[in-house]
Amino acid sequence: MMKIIFLLFLLYLPLLHAKKATLIFQGNDALSEKELYNAINLSKPSFYEFNKEAPSINEKILPIVKQTIKNYYKSKGYYHAQVSSSRDKNTITLRVEEREPLRITEIKTLSVLDAKSQLPFKEGDVFDADKFTQSKKTIQLFYAKESFCNATLDAKALVDIELNSAILSYKVTPNGVCQFGKIEITPSKTVDKEIIESLLFIKEDDTFYLENISKSYKNIYAHAGISSALINTTIDKNSTVDVNVSVVENEKPIRFGSSLGYSSDQGAMVALNVENRNFLGNLKTLGMSAKLTQIYQSLKVNYSMPLKNRDTFGADVEVKNENYQGFKEISTAATLFLAQREMPSDFKESLVFDNTHTYESEDLALFPNGNLFILSPKFGWGYDARDDFLNPTKGYFLNADVMGSLQSFLCAASYTKLTLSGGYILPINASNFLATKATFGNLRLYGGEIPPSYRFFAGGAYSNRAYSYRGLGPKDGHSNPTGFDSMLEVTFEYRFPIYQELRGVVFSDNSAIGDAYLSNSESLYSSGGFGLRYTTPIGPISVDFGFDLANPKKQYAFNFHIGELF
Repeated sequence: MMKIIFLLFLLYLPLLHAKKATLIFQGNDALSEKELYNAINLSKPSFYEFNKEAPSINEKILPIVKQTIKNYYKSKGYYHAQVSSSRDKNTITLRVEEREPLRITEIKTLSVLDAKSQLPFKEGDVFDADKFTQSKKTIQLFYAKESFCNATLDAKALVDIELNSAILSYKVTPNGVCQFGKIEITPSKTVDKEIIESLLFIKEDDTFYLENISKSYKNIYAHAGISSALINTTIDKNSTVDVNVSVVENEKPIRFGSSLGYSSDQGAMVALNVENRNFLGNLKTLGMSAKLTQIYQSLKVNYSMPLKNRDTFGADVEVKNENYQGFKEISTAATLFLAQREMPSDFKESLVFDNTHTYESEDLALFPNGNLFILSPKFGWGYDARDDFLNPTKGYFLNADVMGSLQSFLCAASYTKLTLSGGYILPINASNFLATKATFGNLRLYGGEIPPSYRFFAGGAYSNRAYSYRGLGPKDGHSNPTGFDSMLEVTFEYRFPIYQELRGVVFSDNSAIGDAYLSNSESLYSSGGFGLRYTTPIGPISVDFGFDLANPKKQYAFNFHIGELF
């Protein structure tokens, strides 16, 4: 009913020509100003939107606005709320008297699963009709995730306006565990049925898992050659789930892109790229990208081809010139790889051909000039259970990379390099979070020589934030960082809201470095700091200030980047 009233309000609005007045609210303690503006399809400009005017309405539609606000309060459990108005020059004030709300006095559940744990409220909370409607969908989804695709739910809300109470009851009948039935695939013009089938996590006669449908969607959309996908499910009386999969490929597979940016690690950046996202069909991709920053320039060509069983074969070739503090490197690297996407796990086996030329070294004993060719097998594994990549609020991740080689006429060194990392994000409540991350790295050289850049360096926006990029650790006679063979970094963060899209963070970064197999705890660099995050569609814009706890007045740094640290 509220939506119908407001629709009439929108239709009538263009016919009114009276002068508008700024609208403000008073007395709204339980519901935010933002909520009330949204209820009447208005929004208050953020503090940085100087060019936008304050929300305003036409006085002639004031009765409809008042009724809409009153109905909105009713849907949120405030059945007795009253709304009055007054006019003062160019301002209309809506005064809300919220009064006593309806509260949930009892919640009854009859369920083989713990349905009560899925409810967005508890006894004593204010009854919210929208939350109650959503709770029914949540319970159905909860059962579907546990393979009960055909569960029936009888949910009721017994409301007593005089007693200001609400009794909620949920009765769930599971109706048996479901299985996937017949799977039909509708291929597109240039993408074969077998390729689409290989992207799915669904097999006939397997137990029905809703998560497998979600994983199939994510895996399909991981291929940029597909613009849209639809996985339709049909449940028959025997609790068998038939599946129909169809995809639509991109009509314009060739994409050009460019970007400008800045970070405290790499300085100003410009990037150009072109990619054919469906090169010769079946979701093969061929791309070329160029990137220029203040510390390096690179040109890269990449190719990938989906195989059966969610495997991908690919190759990359990159030429990069990079400035380190104390030396420079130009490298030509080619990588052949085979990747498996199991979700949330990813596996990647690679063979890396790296020809590196070191020049303009300021410390020839530590970083000699010259050319080295390294042939290295590399194995990678990742497990990501975070809820979002750019702006995660819960979950954890693990990563492992190991590479190495044997000295021969094809390779200049025998070495191994291991990098392990992991992080965990713990929500304290809906807007406050604790987060921690640890990274361990170890490099062992058994014979020959490796490029200087193979050593570990620390400091910067994604490392110890009290130091500049690669600026942490021992220095040579020219005050350039020497790098190290082993490293252990541990970060702790507390993330909290400040105002609307602006959030804050307090952090501690700790780095233990050395040249032994394990990092030397005596070479421990501990820092603290704080930062700001502003949420944008591409991830939060982040500014951090870190300082060394042992020497805060002399050792500190500002860091700027886009996205959370982890």
